[in-house]
Amino acid sequence: MNNPFNPAPGAPPARIIGREAELAALRESVRRAKLRQAPTPAVFLGQRGMGKTVLLGFLREFGNRETLSVAIEILPDRTIAARLRDKIDALLASVEPLPARAGHVLKRALKALPKVSYELPHQGGAIALGAASDSEEQRHDHDSLIAMLTALQDASRIAKRYLTITIDEVQDADVRSMQTLASFVHESAQSDRPILLAAAGLSETRDLIDKLRTYVQRWDMFDLRLLTLPETVEAIREPIIDEGASIDEDALYALAAESGGYPFFVQAYASAAWTAHAGKAITLADVERTLPDVRRRNEMSFYIRPLARLTSREMALALILAELGPGAHSFGDVARALGRDARDVSSTRGSLIKKEIISSPVPGLVEFRIPFTDRFLREHADEYRSADVQASIEDISRQRNDQKHAPKR
Repeated sequence: MNNPFNPAPGAPPARIIGREAELAALRESVRRAKLRQAPTPAVFLGQRGMGKTVLLGFLREFGNRETLSVAIEILPDRTIAARLRDKIDALLASVEPLPARAGHVLKRALKALPKVSYELPHQGGAIALGAASDSEEQRHDHDSLIAMLTALQDASRIAKRYLTITIDEVQDADVRSMQTLASFVHESAQSDRPILLAAAGLSETRDLIDKLRTYVQRWDMFDLRLLTLPETVEAIREPIIDEGASIDEDALYALAAESGGYPFFVQAYASAAWTAHAGKAITLADVERTLPDVRRRNEMSFYIRPLARLTSREMALALILAELGPGAHSFGDVARALGRDARDVSSTRGSLIKKEIISSPVPGLVEFRIPFTDRFLREHADEYRSADVQASIEDISRQRNDQKHAPKR
């Protein structure tokens, strides 16, 4: 029997549980795209490990050979145009059977794109063609993106397929490129070759969406949350049954409680229990034998290593946020708990966002990027509330009092 659980990041689970509304929307989008009717773009939002990437993969797989699919993962230092060019190169090499004419369309588009630099022969490196101004670079990216999207649309038409574009880590996309892409997709909806677009990102993606065209507000937006207890139980039990095995009820609910409905943890704990079991049934003894090691590995990867990079001032703010409990909280409340105004500690908030400890789902709110960071910090508060951290908390509070009683000039 094969282990039906896969805790690798972005790997599809044996069953997608608790995402029925999202899956239904994707199926409807595919149905419309196949009929050459405009599908509504979808955006999946949520913390790390909630299954956003899995849903994008489901969309691409669901289209099968009827779609020309391009998957882009945004990198902070590269534009969408640059990432799309990489993907077209890979698409030409991997998509079979792609009609020759469709391939020629893509090749012509790549050749026509202006290059920022050219490779020198005999491993001589690259030579830049002069420094372009910001406006020239923006125009270059805009023109390149339009040219590639047009070529992809033409290639899909020749291949008698519909075009699917998925964008992961969209919160890191530059606004101008997203505006260009959104406009192109919007215009395609008014043609007989509409583009199926889906994106996934952290909760702060909403801030990016707010900066785009007004019609983007009508895209389907899905906030991915933790699974409920019944959903968690189903996500563990059903794949086991599908493999011809079973799990004792006490073992099942022990795994559900430990994972807390966090999809990544569901896969990690259930996978370890499966590996440890012998015979036809997973027992409570199997679960209890594996929990400490999996918990330790998860804590090291998700909490201990990231938190080790924080300064004492950053840790002070993180501890205060953890004390407020799970979910998003007003940053003003966090600052007041430190005895300060929000603007007094905004730089500390910014550094925690940059270090990917917290995110801002909407302006004025903050939350931990990884589920249960608050629980981990509360459970280990004594370890993290070192003398330096406590001094930082007192120093922050004292600065506020000093400002309050300072003589007015």
